[in-house]
Amino acid sequence: MERARAVVVGGGITGASVAYHLAKAGWRDVVLLEKDELTSGSTCHAAGLVTQFNPSPTMMRFRRYSIELYRELGVFETVGSLRFASSKEQLMELQRGVSRARGIGLDVELV
Repeated sequence: MERARAVVVGGGITGASVAYHLAKAGWRDVVLLEKDELTSGSTCHAAGLVTQFNPSPTMMRFRRYSIELYRELGVFETVGSLRFASSKEQLMELQRGVSRARGIGLDVELV
């Protein structure tokens, strides 16, 4: 192929995601360039932890979308997580986070 509508450089999680979403949006002339094997970089060696909880509502929505996509692709298993507060300030931040998480439909419990 000598021409492409988009050339994505890097076959890690970000490059693969960009190429995937372009193809999903209907782009048919997308080229993904990778110097080694696909997904062989730092993401490959990561623990694979994906949490939905974040102080930013925007990041929570982004993470939720990512998790739903991973489930759709059949590459994700939910295991849950715990957060601890060791001070009154941390507890207040957790309470605010729980409120935001519930606001976007996440199943969150504060104990």
